Amino acid sequence: MAVVHNHSFSVIPFGLTSVPLRPIIHMAGGIGASVPVWDIRDKFGDTNLLVVTREQGRDLARALGDGSVALMRGHGCVIAAKTLKYSVLLAIYLEGNARILLDSTRLGGDIVALTPGEVGQTAAMTAMPLVAERTWDYWRARANLEGI
Repeated sequence: MAVVHNHSFSVIPFGLTSVPLRPIIHMAGGIGASVPVWDIRDKFGDTNLLVVTREQGRDLARALGDGSVALMRGHGCVIAAKTLKYSVLLAIYLEGNARILLDSTRLGGDIVALTPGEVGQTAAMTAMPLVAERTWDYWRARANLEGI
């Protein structure tokens, strides 16, 4: 298992509002049909929003449950997957999906999210080892990181 934590500016608004972060692009099916929002304040009162105790970490893990992504109110998100490469893939496409969703809301009208069936099929596709490997290789080459 691998966990990625980030502070994506496109993702954070969905942890601050009642607008759900839903998968709308095919590469984001792995984030799941619904993304929970964990609010540290619910159980621990006023804090600095950082997970600094084992109890807080366990509570965040409970919010994540069997899913891949949990938003952290006012802070960012966590992404958990079987491998580091797949966690990174989900993190990158979570950010892209959030940005496209934010842009789409500006157009007005209804936004069409992936159906549960599409979420399942696209998640299975992106979870294939070959997909994560090829995507990782592309990002590594783009970043000019040989040997990583």
